[in-house]
Amino acid sequence: MKQWIAYTKKILFNGGIFALVIYFTYRMVFSKVSLRQLGAVLSKIQIQYLVFGLLTAAFMVCAEAFNIKRNLRLLGEDKGYFKCLTYAFAGNFFSGITPAATGGQPMQLYLMCKDRIPASKGTLTLLMDLGAYQAVITGLGILGYSMCFSVIHRSLGNFIPVLWLGLILNIVLLALTFTAMFSKRFSYTLVSFATRIVGIFRKDKGANFQSKALQGVQQYQAGAKILKQNKWTYLLNSLIMLLRIIAMHSAPFWIYKAFGLSQASFFEMLALQSMLYVSCAALPFPGGAGIGESAFLLYFKEIFPSGIIGSAMVLSRVIGFYAVIAFCGIFLILIWIVRQVQNKDSVKDVKHYRQQP
Repeated sequence: MKQWIAYTKKILFNGGIFALVIYFTYRMVFSKVSLRQLGAVLSKIQIQYLVFGLLTAAFMVCAEAFNIKRNLRLLGEDKGYFKCLTYAFAGNFFSGITPAATGGQPMQLYLMCKDRIPASKGTLTLLMDLGAYQAVITGLGILGYSMCFSVIHRSLGNFIPVLWLGLILNIVLLALTFTAMFSKRFSYTLVSFATRIVGIFRKDKGANFQSKALQGVQQYQAGAKILKQNKWTYLLNSLIMLLRIIAMHSAPFWIYKAFGLSQASFFEMLALQSMLYVSCAALPFPGGAGIGESAFLLYFKEIFPSGIIGSAMVLSRVIGFYAVIAFCGIFLILIWIVRQVQNKDSVKDVKHYRQQP
């Protein structure tokens, strides 16, 4: 209970930071785009494409829930789709409001434990998707860079090292993820080396770090063993993950079409958004708020005309990020209210049963 209270305080603190970032982002955005300009744009664009964008955002969340359900069933925990959808709502909401998306998986694991899923199985469920997620976003980023090399160099100019840094960080993280899963000897060597580094700076933390790191490696390798035994299942999960990430990155394309533009293809827009995501995802800002808006203006300045790029940026971020957070947050509140009512009814039933002679 104390851990949950401490974690709740941390979430509230991060939520406060998120609110401040949103405020400064709002000030930054509307210094370039006035509400009047945005209203005029909305009256002219093709609204059906905004609807398509919102539907793909909803598909992204639903696809995550589907993969969670499949992974849980693989581990012997057959939960209903709606319950898995709750985990997906929590993951997207808390990832969006915490720096570098660090709050999503812990909250998902907490909810799984509340539903009597063993922590070991809950952890494995989430880890089994991590490798596919990291492979997809890194692969799309590299593919995007090779497809839009000339455009991206003209657009970013002196900021191109930021993209390289993002790609390198994601490649390293991908390599570490698969190393932890499939190379036992190298994993333990890496943990031993990291423990020595930690011990140099904090001698009292070295043993604790080693214990947690070894536990993490064991969980990764347990997940790898399951994946080796169920290759086709994991292949399907990876395909669903690919579709989910494509849906997540498709928002700029729908906005592009909403403005009646047609010169750039879907794959070009997907490639640019993939690179934007890779370069911003590892930065310690909630959901890349503020950074994502500025990066959009850089990455897409050769795609959208200068007169509408500010409005396009606002609409793209609303559909691809803020609407998802709002949607998931509202549903989490509704689910919490329903559970509170159900718990009260259960307590009343128990009291009534005890009062019977």
